[in-house]
Amino acid sequence: MRVAIHQPQYWPWLPYLLKIEDCDLFIFLDTVDFQKNGLQNRNQIKTAQGAQWLTVPVKQRLGQSLRDTLIDNSSDWRRKHWQTLRQCYNKATHFASYSTELEGLYAREWSGLAELNITVTKMLMHWMGMSTPVMQSSALNVGGSASDLVLGLCLEVGAKHYLSGTGGLNYLNPEAFEAAGVQIEYQEVALPPAYPQLFSQAGYINHLSSLDLILNCGSAWRDYVPSKECAT
Repeated sequence: MRVAIHQPQYWPWLPYLLKIEDCDLFIFLDTVDFQKNGLQNRNQIKTAQGAQWLTVPVKQRLGQSLRDTLIDNSSDWRRKHWQTLRQCYNKATHFASYSTELEGLYAREWSGLAELNITVTKMLMHWMGMSTPVMQSSALNVGGSASDLVLGLCLEVGAKHYLSGTGGLNYLNPEAFEAAGVQIEYQEVALPPAYPQLFSQAGYINHLSSLDLILNCGSAWRDYVPSKECAT
């Protein structure tokens, strides 16, 4: 079994979804610390001025886990995000196909950041035709950090292959994985060299949230994905 593990992100970019599709089980790593100014509570969409962050405000304290990170609902961020998406993408070819679900998402009240992120990721998976089983690390009794945590999760679910991004080269312990009988596979980032986007005056931007690809291309999104390569 091939497993991939990643912290839940807010409207993740395409490589995140491609990693989910390429594994047999995906684990949302919700037991690690919340990272300020990362991608756990924000991502980028395209506007007439170029890339723009959509950020979910959170109640932050030192050392809190992502699972325990609460959303700061003192500001009407849900209305702001929905209005921004509607304003920026209402002329996108496939916006109408997804707008009802998007509006319903932002009509709901959210308290936990991890729950929101997992929900939007599952929504993207559904839209993109991905059926990979998912679970949360908080459902598993595995401790440790960094490489030890990842290996422990792999062993807990019976994985023989771990699919990692190239960032894993900086912290994974290949000797420990080999000794445990788990093979590490590194997946290169695959970003579309081009696809139809709005606001041509802002130029083509390929590192946006997957929302941009879906709202512009719909079910034809795969036509714009370059071939993916994995290395061991």
